[in-house]
Amino acid sequence: ILDFACVLSPLGYVLASTRPTMPVTIALLFLLSQATSDPCYDPGGRPRFCLPPVTQLASVTTSCPRACAPSPGVGLGLQASCNGSLALALGGPFLLTSISLRFCTPGPPALVLSAAWAEGGPWRLLWRRPAWPGALGGPERVTFRAPPGPKASVVASHLLIELGGRAGLAAASVRGRCQCHGHAARCVARSRPPRCRCRHHTTGPGCESCRPSHRDRPWRPATPQHPHPCLPCQCHPIGATGGVCNQTSGQCSCKLGVTGLRCNRCGPGYQQSRSPRMPCQRIPEATTTLATTPSAYGSDPQCQNYCNASDTRVHMSLRRYCLQDYILHVKVLAIEAAGPTWWRLAVRVLAVYKQRAQPVPRGGQDAWVPRADLACGCLRLRPSIDYLLLGSAADGPDPARLVLDRHGLALPWRPRWARPLRRLQQEELAGGCRGLQPPTPGPGLEQ
Repeated sequence: ILDFACVLSPLGYVLASTRPTMPVTIALLFLLSQATSDPCYDPGGRPRFCLPPVTQLASVTTSCPRACAPSPGVGLGLQASCNGSLALALGGPFLLTSISLRFCTPGPPALVLSAAWAEGGPWRLLWRRPAWPGALGGPERVTFRAPPGPKASVVASHLLIELGGRAGLAAASVRGRCQCHGHAARCVARSRPPRCRCRHHTTGPGCESCRPSHRDRPWRPATPQHPHPCLPCQCHPIGATGGVCNQTSGQCSCKLGVTGLRCNRCGPGYQQSRSPRMPCQRIPEATTTLATTPSAYGSDPQCQNYCNASDTRVHMSLRRYCLQDYILHVKVLAIEAAGPTWWRLAVRVLAVYKQRAQPVPRGGQDAWVPRADLACGCLRLRPSIDYLLLGSAADGPDPARLVLDRHGLALPWRPRWARPLRRLQQEELAGGCRGLQPPTPGPGLEQ
């Protein structure tokens, strides 16, 4: 590509070559200044203790000598009465630095200054001083300053000024900064409540908690000795349900069968799988039995003619529908042994198309399968797969239990079955199942 700036002139070449570099230089200098101007981070990018600037929180002036009825300021929540007390609502928690009081006459009266977190107290005594001796003389203005050091800091949202004697209060001024717990250098003090522009991966109006993705250790306020930034959750990308952890313990939210503080290992009774959606699956005691077909057991004499023959093409007529105790759409979650004669299946019932005496609620519950039916391969079930279950509860150990045996069917679910099953369900509600004889093959569902 030919650069036409080269053929203009030496001066034109210099001008053309410097034009594209000037905006880039200015942008780099601007970004560098922004990176180094954040008081909450040092030039190397490491977090450090920071505080928002001191600002005017409240200012009240009155006309002398009517000091007991000052005019309220905008949004200050000022309340005064003739008994010599003045209450100020700051609009939120602030870190107080100074409180200045100016009186109508020289010689301040007896003074009690208290602070509280909420309106009405309980009040915490900040300052108490006796009246100035003598009728004349003495300062006209007094200032209370918070002592230095984080342990001696004064945090309050309400102030109470109590005066003794007849000296009137001409003005009151309160200065301080937002309570950001050392995690912010900027704050919107006029908002209610005041909101800090939090750094160090903290959040909240006063940076009083860690972000949900940075709760690897409990939140702590920053100090000049240690900034205590919030650290990111070390949750495993596959074993955890997300990047959020508990703010107190740092425990990540794990998927089913996964354990550990970071969700990085399988729990007892589970083994690692190749599925990122379900990385740990329950260990079945007869995995090969559940995965094989009935023909694999044809050589066992005890299994000869034991299972009901089932074709891959299944016909569902109204008669066959009516003689079923239940017809369910379920998802198999796990399979485990339950004694010498039964297997227990943890299933989630997604839809109920037929139920008889015992109602079958939707949601998680257990289903029971005879051990001999699985040993002979009458039923083929796998975890994490949807099935259409047809069965009877007559031979179960408990009539309230959901039983699936060799007389029933467990077919891999097909979405196209939902509409005809709902139609049969409506026919049953209309009385179509009254007086029906044993089922005969008819048109219906195809697998």
